[in-house]
Amino acid sequence: MALLAILLLALLWFAPVLAPGLTHASLLPYDNLYTFEPWQSMQPGLVPHNQLLSDLVLQNAVWKQHIRETLAAGEVPLWNPKSFTGIPFLAGGQASTLYPLNVLFYLLSPEVAYGWFTALQFAIAGASMYLFGRVLRLRIPAALFGAVVYMFSGFLVVSVVFTMFVAAVPWLPLVLAIIEFIVRKQEEKGNRSFQPIPYVAAGAAVIGLVVLAGHPELIYYTLIVAGAYTLVRLVAAYVCIRRQSRQPSPFVRILKLAGWLLTMAVAGVALGAVQLIPLVELLPLNFREGSASLQQVLGWAWPSRHVLTFALPNIFGNPSHHQWFDIWARAWTPASVNALGEANHTIFWGIKNYVEGGNYVGIVTWLLAAIALVEAVRVVWKRRLEIGDSRLRDREIERSGDAQAAANLQSPIANLPISPLTIFFFASLAVLSLLFAFGTPLYALLYYGLPGWSQLHSPFRWVFPFTLSMAALGAIGLNVVLGWVERGARSERREGDNKRGRQGEGESPVSQSPNLPIVQSLAALLAFAGIGALLAVLTSVLAPG
Repeated sequence: MALLAILLLALLWFAPVLAPGLTHASLLPYDNLYTFEPWQSMQPGLVPHNQLLSDLVLQNAVWKQHIRETLAAGEVPLWNPKSFTGIPFLAGGQASTLYPLNVLFYLLSPEVAYGWFTALQFAIAGASMYLFGRVLRLRIPAALFGAVVYMFSGFLVVSVVFTMFVAAVPWLPLVLAIIEFIVRKQEEKGNRSFQPIPYVAAGAAVIGLVVLAGHPELIYYTLIVAGAYTLVRLVAAYVCIRRQSRQPSPFVRILKLAGWLLTMAVAGVALGAVQLIPLVELLPLNFREGSASLQQVLGWAWPSRHVLTFALPNIFGNPSHHQWFDIWARAWTPASVNALGEANHTIFWGIKNYVEGGNYVGIVTWLLAAIALVEAVRVVWKRRLEIGDSRLRDREIERSGDAQAAANLQSPIANLPISPLTIFFFASLAVLSLLFAFGTPLYALLYYGLPGWSQLHSPFRWVFPFTLSMAALGAIGLNVVLGWVERGARSERREGDNKRGRQGEGESPVSQSPNLPIVQSLAALLAFAGIGALLAVLTSVLAPG
């Protein structure tokens, strides 16, 4: 049911462009062509709705048309003779020629294909994030929240202009879900043998899809994040199995599991080798090789003031806005000139363009992520306090030999569905992603340390792992809040059931979850802040002087 809801949300979001023949709307911005000759002379006064979308009609749609024409002629689109004296086409990768869902572009009209391709890829993004949340044992509403945050994140929405992004980005949560599932299965089996062949095959297929999407930068990000998550989970699995088993060290077992996961990655890359090998062969020959120094690349990162867009994504304007509502004059005012008196029909004054700066995940997501992090710190601190009592607990259990004693003395946080390690991983990944995206000196580690990274001139693309991390942390935070609410509700039910008995025996009433008032207070604070802001605006309208 949740997956169906995700699909319907994606279809509803893109409904206006799914049937262009009826709605006369399309994702392809044909109006942008009128800013270029010879079309400009036909309508010189036309202002495009969003000029940043020009790549769709100037580049991507042309690629798709070239593929259709080449396939219709019975050839493989290896070469593009229409650019200069000819350039490699399939090897470039970014046309996503061999990506399976690209078949829509080869069977349907471009206007229809772009709408359905984008809607289905958004649904895949939501479904992947939802499945990852469920593998992490989140409640359904929490996993669904993470899915919505990820699929409708500012990063993915503004990336609609790049279909290769829309093709590759949705799959990373599913890769992490498969890794988590495999490692957890080994934790449950302890030191016993485990051959995750079906799961490895599924993971390889997903990685293969990322490679076939054809964007080298996103392939890199996917493998880096998946590799880091694998390393952290393998270390955690080693510690877990060693603690729960008195058998010999599980090092060999974990090493074999690492081999399976490495096989998954290699097999996935091999499945996309038909796209990847020509791409790797082309990389040393392209103009980006040695074309930008580290300082130049850092200059293309987000400026420090861009941090404001995490709360207000349109604080520096929006390329699709051409007028604003003057609340004092109570009238719409068209954009005509900028502060320098130059002609300007778009409301935007940011340093980074809107597509490269898209990062919004919602203020609620930030608050829930903070709750998840605070809860993880609380759990770890409580565990440290319990370490001092562990020997006493063990002696008590050994002395009584009673299973009930073990149950009574078990840590109340031992059964938490979410490991603090998962929270700390995504929190660390989010922080690192921001450090890279804002062009801190730390970026030099990537520029000089990873092969081919010097050709990637876009530190801001670390918004991809950042968005994934925030969606995961937000979902975990909501899961924590739902747990507080459930415990509070159970306490109230117990209080109602035992009210008469407590009154007769003089017992104190059962208290609700101690964390629930925190959530209620936070909600009230946010509500009062919002009301205060609205009152301030209303006051300025009624009394502008």
